[in-house]
Amino acid sequence: MTDALDRGWYLEDFEVGQTLTTMGRTVTEADLVNFVNFGGIFEELFINAEFARKDSLFKGRVVPGLLILVFAEGLYVQSGLTHHARAYLGLDQLRFVAPVVCGDTIYLRVTVTSVRPSISRPDTGVLSLVHSVVNQENVEVVSYVTNRLILRRSA
Repeated sequence: MTDALDRGWYLEDFEVGQTLTTMGRTVTEADLVNFVNFGGIFEELFINAEFARKDSLFKGRVVPGLLILVFAEGLYVQSGLTHHARAYLGLDQLRFVAPVVCGDTIYLRVTVTSVRPSISRPDTGVLSLVHSVVNQENVEVVSYVTNRLILRRSA
């Protein structure tokens, strides 16, 4: 049996320009309710279906952008590319581009923008990625950039 750390990508497996699209995930009413309750985000937009339908800009149960960010990171982890990750160094340029409503299906497109050895840790390197979350109609809904510390195979 292969050990979990024998799977996944090392720094050397990533190349600038590579793009991966993850599997999809449909956002449900239960997801919205659980997230709002867990986070205490009791905004009328999220907890009042009548208000959301009649008085909001979105005319439906819009989903908090931070929930979509969490789902996107989960989709990235499920892709299997993180088994050799050692640290999440940062998230930049977060933009909520378009609304997600209950029933939408989201996918994550990840594009490698930089791969470089770490200066302070020779056994690792820094991987920079652009993340684009798209819905079932291929409309971008969230975008952001991450930097991650990844093990090098040569270590």
